[in-house]
Amino acid sequence: MTTLTRKAPSPLSSDDVFSSYLRRMFEDPFAPTATGAWMPAVEVSETNEAMLLTAEIPGIDEKALKITIDNNVLTIAGEKEQERTDSPPAKNYFVSERFYGAFQRSFALPRTVDMEHVKAEFDKGILRITLPKLPQAKGKVIEVMSR
Repeated sequence: MTTLTRKAPSPLSSDDVFSSYLRRMFEDPFAPTATGAWMPAVEVSETNEAMLLTAEIPGIDEKALKITIDNNVLTIAGEKEQERTDSPPAKNYFVSERFYGAFQRSFALPRTVDMEHVKAEFDKGILRITLPKLPQAKGKVIEVMSR
């Protein structure tokens, strides 16, 4: 599970963390993990009004996506099925870099997210989840009065 935080640990604070950053820099985000599953690449950003999570999931039907929030954990799950034809002959592949099968990504959400107003949109293989902030999380500007 990934935790959504504003600042990352300093890469200089630990050799393990630095090694992890280097490994991730050269890894393919769509490559199968040690368990054989693939994970869509995501981008998380923030505005004054909301947190935004964008995931690239090309080739999947929106009906194959399941998005849940439980105990402040956002989970995106789905399955990308391999294209099949019923007629022979079987294909001989020379290169195959496409990934199929089930995936799941989970993100721990901060308590400042308004869970009742989360919206998800899916268009052209891009999933956009808008996680609006609660009013108290947006901050307040206090006007300075003169006497």
